[in-house]
Amino acid sequence: MDIRQLNYFIAIAETKNYSHAAKSLFVTQPTLSQSIKKLEAELNTSLFMQNGRQLQLTEAGDILYQRGKHLIKDFDSILREIQQLNQPKKEVIRVGLTSLFAIQFMKEISTFMATHSKVEVSLIQDGSRKLQDYLAKGEIDIGLLSFPSIRKDITIEPLQTSTKGYKVSIVMPKNHFLASYNSIKLKQLKDTHIASLDESYMLGEMLPRRSRSLGFEPKIVFKHNDWEVLLHSLKSLDAVTILPSDFEKLSQVKDLVWIPFNDKNGFYPIGLAYRDGYSFSSIVEEFLSIIKTN
Repeated sequence: MDIRQLNYFIAIAETKNYSHAAKSLFVTQPTLSQSIKKLEAELNTSLFMQNGRQLQLTEAGDILYQRGKHLIKDFDSILREIQQLNQPKKEVIRVGLTSLFAIQFMKEISTFMATHSKVEVSLIQDGSRKLQDYLAKGEIDIGLLSFPSIRKDITIEPLQTSTKGYKVSIVMPKNHFLASYNSIKLKQLKDTHIASLDESYMLGEMLPRRSRSLGFEPKIVFKHNDWEVLLHSLKSLDAVTILPSDFEKLSQVKDLVWIPFNDKNGFYPIGLAYRDGYSFSSIVEEFLSIIKTN
């Protein structure tokens, strides 16, 4: 038995049909039939039995199928490992950033990737609060995050770029009773249903903490980590949400109003974050140099 025969056998076992297996393998049906006959003769047992229009595994066939899948997987893994020995190893940069910052800095990131083909840039998107934890645990190398820093084992340095941060808006349906205001303070949301980003995001963490400091518990009726889902939920929930103002021009949801958030948390500056003691490689330095051209 060779690996090719085993591949043929597994394809037939999974499609339960010689014709379908032949098409998936780009070989002729007689080739498959002959291969299985030789394999059964070698093993001195039947591997399939006919069940109506489908092939069914015998007891021996089931054993070969279950064990054979692992053999094929191991064989493919060995091939990949050997093939990679002669491939130049790429340096990997793991960058954590929010969906907003991914949009704002994508031109610079794309420029770096286009000019550094031997470097793999892995983008990990999440909320700034959660990304700080990833950074501290060594799961990402650097981050484009919004302040404030909530950990003592990382550093966030302000970025001196054209994108210095984001303003915040209160978003609601046009027929909401607050929709006519020019700006809104958090205490005005005391009795209002709120659809909120979860605590992975600075805005999601800020809402309950800041509300309690003002003497009330926010009426959060829905939490999610996707800003578009939050926007789509507002009409049915008769709720408002708190989001970066930049999302307004990206949103496809109609009949919403975006009102400036009048609060000390109405603007979040952006910074470059890294673990304490982390040494920047020359490639990371080049990446940051391009990011700073924003």
